[in-house]
Amino acid sequence: MYLGIDVGKFELSCCLISDGIFYERDFLNSEDGFKALKAWLESCAAPATLHCCCEATGTYYESVAEYLGGHYKISVENPRKIKGFAVAVLQRSKTDKQDAKLIAQYCKAMNPEPWQQPTPAQKQLQELTRYITRVKKQRAAELTKYQTAPDYLKRHIKATIDYLNGHLQALKKDLQAFYKENPDYDKNRKRLETISGIGEMSAAVLLATLTNRFESSAQFTAYLGLDPRKYQSGQSINGRPRISKVGKSDLRAALYMPALVAYRINAFPDFISRLKEKKKPFKVIIVAIMRKLAVIAFHILKNGTEYDKNRYKTVS
Repeated sequence: MYLGIDVGKFELSCCLISDGIFYERDFLNSEDGFKALKAWLESCAAPATLHCCCEATGTYYESVAEYLGGHYKISVENPRKIKGFAVAVLQRSKTDKQDAKLIAQYCKAMNPEPWQQPTPAQKQLQELTRYITRVKKQRAAELTKYQTAPDYLKRHIKATIDYLNGHLQALKKDLQAFYKENPDYDKNRKRLETISGIGEMSAAVLLATLTNRFESSAQFTAYLGLDPRKYQSGQSINGRPRISKVGKSDLRAALYMPALVAYRINAFPDFISRLKEKKKPFKVIIVAIMRKLAVIAFHILKNGTEYDKNRYKTVS
């Protein structure tokens, strides 16, 4: 049996495939809704081997994935995979019920890997870093408004900026308290911060993202969307290679400023000089440094080693 779930903020559209027959039902995206879903699956004689699948839509999927993960196999897939599958099967309409049916068909055809539920500590770190990033974006927006605002509004915008600054300081204290309660994370954070360009926030984002699900640095960079994408066909089409951008943009953004810092201090002279000799544009060099920082972070955490500046000055 296969269960496809189209996750909304308030509702779950579900489609169960059993012996080639599709059963559809809607439930609330709440604890009571999860229990009702479980009762419905039991009434359909769903076995413990039932494979459930949903899309990674913001944070709305997390609660239902955690609940179903305690009873069945659950996979959480990148929405682009589901969209690509919809194109492959020529889906002509889009509704919540159609999407749930499509996800169930995808689960049956592709047999995606099971979702690895984050530990409570990792989830706490993820939520802290996401919220800090959100508050920083709000502050940046207010700072931009302040530059062009009329005088009668500036004091109000200034009050908002001051409030957000204080809020950020409180969040940073919470982050430091988290490290005190989780010494393993604190140890790995200090290791990451020794990497040229990596600061407190980028180290926290990397710590919150890197899990045991990644077996290689190539998998990790692909998850971030920093893997190269080529577009070539025959003799006439040979597009410029770009990064895939399949991963979350906020994770890539966390590496952008560290890459700029690494470039300015010439942290990887041999690597950067080779790119310049190949006439690579500035943005391409920055993206290459972002990918390099991600690879270094992966190996440091995976192998439990320390960052060696001399080694990475000469290795591409």
